[in-house]
Amino acid sequence: MSEASSRSCGPCTICCQFFAVPETGKPTGEWCPECTETGCAIHLTRPQSCRNFECFWLMDDSFPEDLRPDLCGIVVSFNESHDSCVVHVDPERPDALGESPGAELIQALLGSFDPIAVVCGDERMLLRRQ
Repeated sequence: MSEASSRSCGPCTICCQFFAVPETGKPTGEWCPECTETGCAIHLTRPQSCRNFECFWLMDDSFPEDLRPDLCGIVVSFNESHDSCVVHVDPERPDALGESPGAELIQALLGSFDPIAVVCGDERMLLRRQ
């Protein structure tokens, strides 16, 4: 990953559905009430857990634009110990990993991370290098 990215979330709000926000009681898998069509309504004062989260696309300018999470239906982030990654797939787009650019992304990630945890709604699996 590059050291400093110039990217911002912009209109991408997919993480506002995928992740729990302990400070507000927002559960995993439900849309945040502060999420709007143009982004986070409270972005400047958002909770610390939201501030701490960065997806791979946001962290690295070299990720192609078509891998922006709201465009491809996939959010990639580190696990807590940063030794593997977690791929969150939009439950409304369960085939996102099997089509381009998701399939290519998984192959590239497997070159750097083993295992990769994949989460799609209530389903979970581990992908390993062969």
